[in-house]
Parts: sequence; C-alpha cells; structure tokens
Amino acid sequence: MDRTTARTATATKVAKLTPLDEALFKPIHLLATICVLGGAYVDGYILGIIGPGLVMGQSELQLGPLSQGLIASSALIGVFVGGLIFGSLADRFGRRPVFFWNLLAFVVLSLLQLVTVGVWDLVLIRLALGLAIGVEYAVGTAVLAEFSKRKGRGVILGNFAVFWMIGFVCAFLVGVVWSGDNWRLLLATSAVPAFIVFVLRTRLPETPMWLKAKGRVDEAEAVVRKHYGEGYHIPEVVLGERQPSPKELFTRDNWRSSLYSGLFWFCQVGPFFAIFTFLTPVFDSLGIEQTTGTEIVLNLIQLAGAGFGLLLLHWLSRRGFVTLTFAVIALTLIALGLLPGTSHWVVFLFALYLFMAPAANNIQYVYPSEIFDTRVRGTGVGFSAAFSRISAAGVTYMLPWLMAEFGGSVTMLIMAIFPIIGLVASIAWAPETKETSLT
Repeated sequence: MDRTTARTATATKVAKLTPLDEALFKPIHLLATICVLGGAYVDGYILGIIGPGLVMGQSELQLGPLSQGLIASSALIGVFVGGLIFGSLADRFGRRPVFFWNLLAFVVLSLLQLVTVGVWDLVLIRLALGLAIGVEYAVGTAVLAEFSKRKGRGVILGNFAVFWMIGFVCAFLVGVVWSGDNWRLLLATSAVPAFIVFVLRTRLPETPMWLKAKGRVDEAEAVVRKHYGEGYHIPEVVLGERQPSPKELFTRDNWRSSLYSGLFWFCQVGPFFAIFTFLTPVFDSLGIEQTTGTEIVLNLIQLAGAGFGLLLLHWLSRRGFVTLTFAVIALTLIALGLLPGTSHWVVFLFALYLFMAPAANNIQYVYPSEIFDTRVRGTGVGFSAAFSRISAAGVTYMLPWLMAEFGGSVTMLIMAIFPIIGLVASIAWAPETKETSLT
C-alpha cells in the first residue's frame, strides 16, 4: 500500500469515528468538572476569607487603609505572577502535573497562616497563595475546555465563575458565624476544601488534546479508550515541534485577540475585587445601613447573579454578552457616583451591581479558553489572567485610600472608567467563538 492510499484509508477510518468533543456524557466529564469547579470554589474561598479576616485582625495587626489594601491585594499580585509562569509550564510539561500539585500548595499555605505574627509574613503567604490560584485560572479552564463537549462548553466553563462566587460567599458566611477573634484559624479554614479537591485530582488523567498536540498520539488514544471507550477520535489540534512561547501570542495574526483576552478581563475584575473585598467600608461610604440580614441578602443576590450569567451565556453570543454586561455595569457605577448617599436608589443600584458583576464574570473562564489554540492555551489563558490581575491588585490596594480621600461617590465614578474601556474594546475587538470547535 503506497503512502497516499494509507492516508486515504486513515482518513476514511477517522471519518467513521465520533469526535471526542461530541461524545456522550461519560464519568470523565463529571470528574473533570468536579476537579476544576472544586478548584474554583477554593479560589473564591481563599480570596473571600481575607475580608472578614482583616476585620477580625485589624486591631491586633494595627492596620491602616494602605496596609489593609496591601494584604488584600497580595494574593492578586501572586495570581499575576502565577498566571504567567504556570500557564506556560502547563503548555510545556502537561496540564496534569501543574494542575495536581497546586492543590497541595493550597493546603500547606493555608495552614501556614496559623503561625503568622505580623503584616509582612501574612503578605508573603497570601502572595504565595496567589501563585497557586494563578494555576487555577491558567490551567483549570484549559483542562475543563479540553474535556468538555463542544455544545454547551460555554455554560460548563461559565460555572467556574458560579463556583468561585459560591466559595467567596461561603467565606463571608463563615466569617459572619465565626465565634471568637482567632483570625488566623479563620484564614486557615481554606485548607479543608483544598484537601478534598486535592484527593479528587489524583484520579484525573492528562487531557488527550494536549497529548496529541505534543505528538504523543498513542498515549492520547490510550486515555480515550480508557475513559471514553471505542469509537472516538481526537479532533485535529495545532501541532508543533517547538515548545510554545509567549511571543506566539503577539504575532501579526494573533496580537489583537490576545490583547483583548486580557483587556476585557482586566476591565471586569478591577472594580469587582476591590468592591467585593471591602464591602463593609463601601457600604459605609455610600450611606447604606448595615445589618447581618442585609449583608446575607446581598450575598444571595451575588449568587443569583452568577446563576443568571449562565443563562446569558446560553442566550447571547460572546460579543453580545460582553457588550451588554459592560454597558449595564458602567451605567450602574456612574449612577452610584452621581446620586446622593441618602437616596433609596443607592441601595437598588448597589444591589444591581452585586447582581450584574458576578453575572459578567462568567465569561472570564469561557472566552480565553476558546480564543487560544490547544498548543498555547495554557500560556494564553495564563497571560490573560495575569494581565487582569494588574487591575485587580492595583485597584484593591488603592480602594481604601480612595474612599478615605475622596469618598464613596467619587470612587464609584473612578470605578466606572474600567467597564467603559471594556465596552469600547469589546465593540472594536471582541471575537465570536460560541460553539466553535477547539483547535
């Protein structure tokens, strides 16, 4: 049989097989989903628990506005570095090894918070936790995208934001019911969910798409046979002998989509992390009366918003999603800045922001994974996550100072700059990737 005939026979055989991203639901789909969304929950919990922890430890640590901002933003700075480093490592050495060991880091670093004695050692531990969280953003979404079915992939990936928000809200609720003033033990509670997810990830294999992209076709097909059965083939992926480089994200053909992938995320999370980390001071600055009941209701509104975001992912195109949510959030923040603090509209508008911001966040874990090819997906998503944390860390660090210097109304107007930039960028650059096959 000559080479041409052999290629034809192979193509005919593949044509009779079902693409892996169209496979019927299998246990591996459930395992991958639980492993990734469990990591999202842990991320949200770790970043959320610092809010009540700082309130509880403020007197002992003698925290001022800038030191509060430094501790709160330190994990976000770590995410910036972690996204850049570990996304590239996952493209070079595999999703599984990077994705597996970062959960062990979560457990160890969470427990180390029990022995902190001052501001700077807490900052260093939170910075290291941020490095591990960067793995989840860069690698977790790539893993879930590569194990997901093509149809409905956006909704599945969007659940990353929902479970992140569930973790964030659970951290707040734990802080509400926490008895005593042991803020170190409160911070260390994140070790419990981290250990559970770590155990689950011991069962997750390498993704067949990454193996095929590396030319390890036999290993990829072995994973498919074990976890999917016979009759499936792995979709064509971008191959290359060279190791992926971040420079590939900024070639003539790729630079616009790569930059947009980081920029829209940058514009979403700057105000989000700052406002949600310092909800109590923001309430005070806007004249919103605080009770435990009010805070619980507002946190439930956040969860409802995250769920609503899944519906928007199903209903709207990717471009439609980002333009609509940026427009609504920008108008809401502008209105919060312009209305007097005693107005009942302030409570309504703030509730609207708490609803729409988590809804908008669903796209963060969908868009980048769809924009980048398999070969550079970890690098691309890692870059996007890292770029976004510039605003998340910077605005979170500055927010207590901004409110102390200028008040809540002016601060909300400053926050509105971010979604306005995001709206303009989305209209100009946002690609449409809904229900396209990964390459």
